[in-house]
Amino acid sequence: MGHGVPELVLELKGRTWTLDPSRSYIVGRDPQGDMVLDDARVSWRHAVLRWAGHSWVIEDQGSTNGTYVQGQRIQQAEVGAGSAVHLGNATDGPRMTLSAAAAPATAPAAGAYGVPAAPQQAAAQGWQQPPAAQQPPVPQGQQPPAGAGQPYVPPQQAQQPPQQPSPRAGGC
Repeated sequence: MGHGVPELVLELKGRTWTLDPSRSYIVGRDPQGDMVLDDARVSWRHAVLRWAGHSWVIEDQGSTNGTYVQGQRIQQAEVGAGSAVHLGNATDGPRMTLSAAAAPATAPAAGAYGVPAAPQQAAAQGWQQPPAAQQPPVPQGQQPPAGAGQPYVPPQQAQQPPQQPSPRAGGC
């Protein structure tokens, strides 16, 4: 979101929204609304939730049964993380739970599987390179086993010694 606007998360009837301050949210029974409730105590266009430049505001839209913030019926009130908002009834009407959004996780630098691409970025982000593969030490006086230190070649790709053409029977 940015611009110093505190992100607000709204939970209502098991659904969750992260609110965008660039728009308003209509709450009510209207299927065209943003947050639709199937509850007889809630009016068709019950309330609007919006960013007012310095805080989030909920405004009752002339509902029959009212909008309640912290147990008090309101026409308009500032709301934020921790506000208790009920629609249609101060105690048992549908409850809107407001909380601060979690800080976004920082994305790792571009690279395969989230691993930073450049070693400098890796070190800066706490990534460590695994130690280079090492051959076990060879005791003095012994020769390393044949092929030690050579790359692995699967048997089907191993070079076979060139074979001499077999003499053809019967000659040409």
